[in-house]
Amino acid sequence: MPKKLPSIVSEVKEYWGLRRKQPIGQLVTILRNEGFKCPHVLSSIGEDSAAIDLGGENLILLSTDAVIPELAESKPYVAGYAAILVNINDIYAAGGRPIVAMVNIAFTEMKDGVKFMEGICEAGRKFRVEVVRGHTTPHAPINGVSASICGTVPRDAYISAGGAQPGDLVILAVDLEGRKSPNYEYGWDTTVLKSSEDVLKRYEAMRVLADENLLSASKDLSNGGIVGTILLMLEYAQKGATLDLTAIPIPSGLDLSDWLKMYISTGFVVTTIPDNVERVKSIFEQHKLTAAQIGMVDTSQKLTIQLEKEKTTIFDFTQESIVAPPPPPQLNRIATRRRDDTKEN
Repeated sequence: MPKKLPSIVSEVKEYWGLRRKQPIGQLVTILRNEGFKCPHVLSSIGEDSAAIDLGGENLILLSTDAVIPELAESKPYVAGYAAILVNINDIYAAGGRPIVAMVNIAFTEMKDGVKFMEGICEAGRKFRVEVVRGHTTPHAPINGVSASICGTVPRDAYISAGGAQPGDLVILAVDLEGRKSPNYEYGWDTTVLKSSEDVLKRYEAMRVLADENLLSASKDLSNGGIVGTILLMLEYAQKGATLDLTAIPIPSGLDLSDWLKMYISTGFVVTTIPDNVERVKSIFEQHKLTAAQIGMVDTSQKLTIQLEKEKTTIFDFTQESIVAPPPPPQLNRIATRRRDDTKEN
């Protein structure tokens, strides 16, 4: 029997993938108040990829992430692969192309260190990034792996995670050609069994959307799940939205509440003006990603979700926060272009 909305809301809000992000807010506040500010940083905390401006035609993109300790301990090969994968998604979410990776590994036994590197190398071949630097800690008390990736994006193509504007429509794009991960309970694997060419074709959709300046905001789907990722986007943009859960594309045979919590290897949530929706969906579909309009951005600073005739507010940013990022930079070219077009017309 399908679950009712209150049950889905409870599961999503209590899901560890979202709750584990909430302690970040206190640390971000310290960094925001006490950290050194570099004049070359165009955008940073709150973005999937920080953008560094050195004055050339391209911005430098930087992303970094660590794999959960449980996976690093139990399946180091998978963890090594995942360390590269999660950062690849961050670079493409900003409209960029990943170039090189840096990795950090710590292991109790040498066999685990070897497995880490084998997984890292497999991902490097899959996503076509070279590992150029790293740090190794042998004889560590526990296993651990993290990675950072450097990429580039044309200055005029960069997509901020915080650019959503009231009236923008929310589009979810996912690769439904996948499988439940054999290594991660709430994981939807879309890359391991595909060739490098097939995987990169899907990612290239974000490059096309960026080059055509069709998006106002973008985030890759994190381990907070679909709703959790949208919450992070809205908090950064200081906006709200209403989502229609019945519009979300879902693989056959999966329960909606489970799907909402899954880490989807290849998936993005983006926002755009209504006039661009069909073009955005078409580009995703051309690159073998299933895309659907699932909501609209508003000024409420609340996320409301709807399931058939039921509707409820799942999060109110005026009363609570997730990671409390600083306000987004003024990078939204779509908003600027929209204002210019209005003046001309």
